[in-house]
Amino acid sequence: MRRVITLIFLSFLVFGCKTISVHQKAQKLTEINVELGSIGLSNGTVISHSYQSIALPTFKKEIKLSVQPVSFSKQTFKAFAKANEQTKKVALTYVDSVKVKPEYALLQFVDRVAITSALNNSKNTGLRSYLENKEDAQMVTSVSVAFSASDISLLKKAEEVFLVQSTSKKFSLQLVFLDGKKQILELSNSVVFAYQTSGFCWKENNRHKLVITDIVSGSEGCPPNTHRKASKAVQKDDYFKL
Repeated sequence: MRRVITLIFLSFLVFGCKTISVHQKAQKLTEINVELGSIGLSNGTVISHSYQSIALPTFKKEIKLSVQPVSFSKQTFKAFAKANEQTKKVALTYVDSVKVKPEYALLQFVDRVAITSALNNSKNTGLRSYLENKEDAQMVTSVSVAFSASDISLLKKAEEVFLVQSTSKKFSLQLVFLDGKKQILELSNSVVFAYQTSGFCWKENNRHKLVITDIVSGSEGCPPNTHRKASKAVQKDDYFKL
């Protein structure tokens, strides 16, 4: 019995090493690029987990983001260094004895209505049909990203930050400053080292078409009369009603 308990404890310990807590929210670590807004499959065990990107939705309008600068800890800097090992796109130094630590950014979607509206748009009809049949697919809704010190400084000065998409579906950040000036920050120059995904909530509209009503994290429930599985949202006709 003691051996079983020990094995369970070690399994949770191993799994815990694959996640970090950022502002009291668990994020999964990654050593490969994971794009904010991408849709894919998240596979996980007590030993490892991975995210396989399947598609990028089409966003006709910019999507507002929450940007929170966070000081690196030993744990988060180690995760960043591992993700940065191959490309070395971002040069940062962490010294434990130095009081002021380098910072990274926690980027999160804040406008669920804009996201669901975009997913239900005709531009994403094919993607939505795919999601109806791939019920375990999820969207990346939050990422921990390392930028250069100068780019982090720009993000902190921005009044608003939006995720924008080019015609080739490339994602960038649009920074809007107090004086109204705008600047594009390329995400290709940054390093994502942790992420969080959310699932979809479905219902049938008055035309009996399946639509996405919300995106929720694993700890959240869908709103009333909506379902995590698209198949459960299909209303069965009652032929006995006149």
